[in-house]
Amino acid sequence: MRAKLIGVPGSHPCLSVELMLRHKGVEYTRLDLPNMTHKALVPLLGFRGSTVPVIKLDGQRIRTTMRIARALETLQPDPPLFPRDDLEGDEAWADSALQDGVRQFARYAIGQDKEAMASFLHEPLLGIPANLVKPTVPLIRPVVSWQMAPKTGTAEACLEALPGQLDRVDALIEAGTLGSEQPNVVDFQVAPSVRLMLNFDQLREHIDARPAGAHARRFVPDYPGRFRAVFPDSWLPF
Repeated sequence: MRAKLIGVPGSHPCLSVELMLRHKGVEYTRLDLPNMTHKALVPLLGFRGSTVPVIKLDGQRIRTTMRIARALETLQPDPPLFPRDDLEGDEAWADSALQDGVRQFARYAIGQDKEAMASFLHEPLLGIPANLVKPTVPLIRPVVSWQMAPKTGTAEACLEALPGQLDRVDALIEAGTLGSEQPNVVDFQVAPSVRLMLNFDQLREHIDARPAGAHARRFVPDYPGRFRAVFPDSWLPF
């Protein structure tokens, strides 16, 4: 069984799918589309909706991390993504609140840090080597950052919610839901989101001091990209 994963540079949900594919031992290739243009390109590739990740797997076109997880579990039962029956609630939380929180303040940060966008380009984009794409970033960045900008107040609200989200991750680790010897779907949903948070200069030290930070680095040792100081000090929740 082989798979083709379609995503965008720096996407933490796409990384979640990669972790699941590796866990299952499924061979795959990845095609990255330019950020925001994927909304038009994904339907042209035969998928419903306009978000990534999407995947071609065993003749099927599947979208969203949660649907992909279930398709993988059906087609390749071992090793399991769902070794316990009580994971779906935490999986859904990680796929929604946790994932979207870091997405929103990353979108804000792209508009504040002129160097950030290029720092996430380490793999080919539409098959074009990253070193050829990076010189074009200053030209496309104003449009992309405008398209990605969250509504006023959204990033600030997501930062305010961050300590509570990290508390929940730490509690899941303490309970053994996360970080056990047998990884599960919640590990693969949570770790990329927290690992992306570690790419923020203003958040890294605080998160690294938590069990959540160690868990993220265990599953995602390397996550290219960096956001410098982008948030007003008054927004920081710690």
